[in-house]
Amino acid sequence: MLVARVMILNKYADIEQALDYFLPVGMQAPPGSIVQVPLGSRLVEGVVFAHPEVPEVPELKEVLSVSERRLPLEFIDLACWLAVRAGCSIATALSAMLPPAGSGLSPVRWQIDEQAATAISLTEKQQLVADLVRQQSPMQKTEISRALGISLAPINSLIAKGVLLPTKGKAPAQDWNFQQVAELTSDQARVIAVIRAESEGFQKGGTFVLHGVTGSGKTEVYIRLTREVLAAGRQVLVLVPEIALTAQLVARFRAAFGTGVSVFHSGLSSSRRASEWDRISRGDAAIVIGTRSAVYAPLDNLGLVVMDEEHELAYKQEETPRYHARDVALYRARQHGAVVVMGSATPSLETYSRALSGQYRLLEMPKRVHSLHPVVAEIVDMRRELQLGNRGMLSRSLTQALADTLARNEQALLFLNRRGLAPTVLCRNCGFRYTCPNCSTSLTLHGHGLLRCHHCGETARISGVCPECGSKYLRELGVGTQKLEAHLASRFPGVHLCRIDRDTAGTALDKELHLYNFYQQESGILLGTQMIAKGLDFPKVTLVGIVLADLSLAMSDFRAAERTFQLVTQAGGRTGRAQLPGRVIIQTYQPEHYSLQFALAGDYLGFYRHEMGVRNKAGLPPFSALTRILISAKEQPQLMKQVEQITALLRQENYNLLFSGPPPLERLKGRYRWHLLLRHSLANSPWEKVERLRRSIRGDKYTRVIIDNNPYNFM
Repeated sequence: MLVARVMILNKYADIEQALDYFLPVGMQAPPGSIVQVPLGSRLVEGVVFAHPEVPEVPELKEVLSVSERRLPLEFIDLACWLAVRAGCSIATALSAMLPPAGSGLSPVRWQIDEQAATAISLTEKQQLVADLVRQQSPMQKTEISRALGISLAPINSLIAKGVLLPTKGKAPAQDWNFQQVAELTSDQARVIAVIRAESEGFQKGGTFVLHGVTGSGKTEVYIRLTREVLAAGRQVLVLVPEIALTAQLVARFRAAFGTGVSVFHSGLSSSRRASEWDRISRGDAAIVIGTRSAVYAPLDNLGLVVMDEEHELAYKQEETPRYHARDVALYRARQHGAVVVMGSATPSLETYSRALSGQYRLLEMPKRVHSLHPVVAEIVDMRRELQLGNRGMLSRSLTQALADTLARNEQALLFLNRRGLAPTVLCRNCGFRYTCPNCSTSLTLHGHGLLRCHHCGETARISGVCPECGSKYLRELGVGTQKLEAHLASRFPGVHLCRIDRDTAGTALDKELHLYNFYQQESGILLGTQMIAKGLDFPKVTLVGIVLADLSLAMSDFRAAERTFQLVTQAGGRTGRAQLPGRVIIQTYQPEHYSLQFALAGDYLGFYRHEMGVRNKAGLPPFSALTRILISAKEQPQLMKQVEQITALLRQENYNLLFSGPPPLERLKGRYRWHLLLRHSLANSPWEKVERLRRSIRGDKYTRVIIDNNPYNFM
């Protein structure tokens, strides 16, 4: 009798150990197979890990069925490694690797029939829906409901009346018009030659850090390396941090390699993801381009992994399993003996320090491909603007630069790391502030008088008077993308603006359409949050304005200065990328901060040395490793009881407890929160010890405990 050792998937039960079942005669279920088995009174799914030889088979339940899809055999080893690395069970680690279900349908998107809209009388809510869809068409029903904070009833009513009509959720044919590069620069040719030689023609692995300034031609290096890897009969995985970056990159790769390119990311419908997964698994696509989740694409002969914009925080998953795509990519490359190339103009301190120590191979590309006109950068002190009577969001210098840019029929990009109309609304009479009832945070003002919590989705409306004292003196504090858009529309009437944030571009298709339209010069100004600050190439953009560069310095995070340097450098790198000169204007209330000064000078090495000194003195990564234990409960006594138990366990095991207390977001989605920060020496890998700690923590029905190794989010 053949026995199958099955790891039950964690959506059914988070069981630490695999369970044994017997396989009926004639049923084939090799390791990696996804099977249906009984568990108690339920039917559940699991993954076959092995076929153990059991000398005396006890009374076992049988495997009932086997799925057509199968995980690659190497994923079993990968799941065991990831469980330790990410501080979770093996079943939880497996959840990130499973093939898509394939049952999803492409969502219906709706647009306005203007003739029908003017022919009938609309209610107030129906008019809000019509106005919103008119501005942001096409939209899904759930997007409309979420944006306005209303039910589906008025939306369905407009559909029934023929005011909203369905439109196909497919992007029109796009021609990004990328020209094939005929000749490499000396930097590009040198980098490719080094990687080719040290990997012995891509027959053995190696890890390379490609530190190239913005516009130095890193993408062309990726394409040339891909061509050589394919010629060697192997496969290529290209990772990007944002879905918004895939369209341009896919266009360039398809121009070079045709249809053998698969796109894989969470923005696709589940049916499309399933189709792409099957295509990759069959070997019909030798190149996979995608975001963080694409690191689990079922490639069976991986020869090259490219990680573009290696420094980006989006590569770290903030839901369980909490993995960093860089770590998984490196492990998968070791499994295959593949080459890894991590590219960035602003590498993370962890990666760059490993390159300088010799753990990785450092390759530099210090020159732009188009270096006819150097980019001119300047800092504007917004404190001085205020002293001179300018209380607006834009400095006089940036306003004039925008006018000059538009007059030359060129384009501008404005970056603001905050969406919404304003961060909060305050009563000037009594000090009342609209706050979320579920979270320790202010509600953010959006259009149509809607307030929304960006953490739990809670919504409210401004009534026109203060709910606390009845005063009508309510004031919007701060600046958001919607407020800036309104200011620009009044200052530059007739100029078409394109705003990209989570409110206007909730789906991958939305982002792709917005970016493509801007590339086609349908808009003069592109306004957005951090998704537009990296990796995009618009030849007609000659001005980049960073509206409030020091917003990220206010983060409760030891990486705040690093993040600010990266954002400012990357945003500035979107201009002057073709034959036209570029200009960058950085607005700030802290012009003397070292992160901004080094970014202004384009001095990565100077910033690296300064920040490494700060980190070394504080004993923070990359000079140590951290683990965050986040505990939450609906009631504070339940929370503190679990905190005390875990703290006692940490003292017993002699952990270095760096911090214990409530995080900045003390309450989230109705749950009170507490976090413990552990610091580990780099002398020995700490993750096995943390795994033993995880297994020792006694959970209960009242509290949730999350372990995050190498955390990036401290909120």
